[in-house]
Amino acid sequence: HEIIKFANLSANAGLQLEADLLIGAGGTVFSNANAYIGVGNGNTAVSAAHTDLQGGSKTRKAMSVTFPSRASQTLTWQSVFATGDANYSWEEMAVFNASVAGTMLCRALVAAPFTKTSALSITATYTRTVS
Repeated sequence: HEIIKFANLSANAGLQLEADLLIGAGGTVFSNANAYIGVGNGNTAVSAAHTDLQGGSKTRKAMSVTFPSRASQTLTWQSVFATGDANYSWEEMAVFNASVAGTMLCRALVAAPFTKTSALSITATYTRTVS
């Protein structure tokens, strides 16, 4: 069982939704019921203008039971990719508020791309500190 953590560039659409949620202007929250970590095989440079993963192969997984969570000013999202999930080259990761479409909060290239196989179960964790 492997654990992967990733840093990110916030997506413009994600930042705009955060602002709307903060002022009560509406939108879909990134809660346990509808938050997903997505992985893909795209290696296009990260851009704040992106609204989805860039690769041809993409997989989104729902949150683990107690995620997302907050401790002080740190928010954490976590999803488990089981042995049968996303068995291809992992080059990018992102956080979304829907299983398809929705708003992408952030996107990052994987620091050390690798090919996931059915021999691996991976826990992907995204941590964001608000300061």
